Amino acid sequence: MKKKIIRITTVPISLAVLLKGQLKYMSEHYEVIGVSSKDKFLKVVENQEGIKTHGINMTRSISPLKDLKAAFILYKYLKKEKPSIVHTHTPKAGTLGMLAALFAGVPHRLHTIAGLPLLEATGAKRKLLNFVEKITYSCATLILPNSFAMRDIILKEKFCSTKKLKVIANGSSNGIDVDHYKVDNVSTKEKNDLIKKFSIKAQDTVFIFIGRIVKDKGINELITAFNEISKTNDNVKLIIVGP
Repeated sequence: MKKKIIRITTVPISLAVLLKGQLKYMSEHYEVIGVSSKDKFLKVVENQEGIKTHGINMTRSISPLKDLKAAFILYKYLKKEKPSIVHTHTPKAGTLGMLAALFAGVPHRLHTIAGLPLLEATGAKRKLLNFVEKITYSCATLILPNSFAMRDIILKEKFCSTKKLKVIANGSSNGIDVDHYKVDNVSTKEKNDLIKKFSIKAQDTVFIFIGRIVKDKGINELITAFNEISKTNDNVKLIIVGP
């Protein structure tokens, strides 16, 4: 009988995109269940990765009552499923998932750090987020920063000790599928259509941002920097791609 791993993210698009292919691969060796907020992407994950999923609503923002409710529902679900490993990703899923897994008696509790939005916060909010981050790490048995730079930040902020940290290989949450980025994957017509759509000239330098269009991704700094470049160069364009 395969041992059970439950992977938890705040929103299911993280399971579908951030961990694409990983869940399918791991299901060859473990029974893998994906847990995230109820959303159409849960079905995408099931079809794409060939695993079971379960919906438990979690909010990205700070919401004490909703967070307590979600943590309790997670706890009851983990008690029922009795996984060997709970592995969380994204800040809110990390806090709720690690707390629930600790109280549910899950022996191996892993949390991957792919970013720290709290670094953008200041004042009382920063102190609160730092406190919550320390709770997450204290509930985990292993913390997996996705880079050595992230590991250094965690140690500098004193979120946990060195012995609880591990960077897998040279970093990254899921490696890079280089075939995905082959130029041949995009037809000449598609390329020409995009060039025409965005009025890109041969002499243009094009900058591309890919990610959620939110403050903590540095979008405001990006726009400010691009505006400065635009003042002295007419042949530059910025394409922003993401929800």
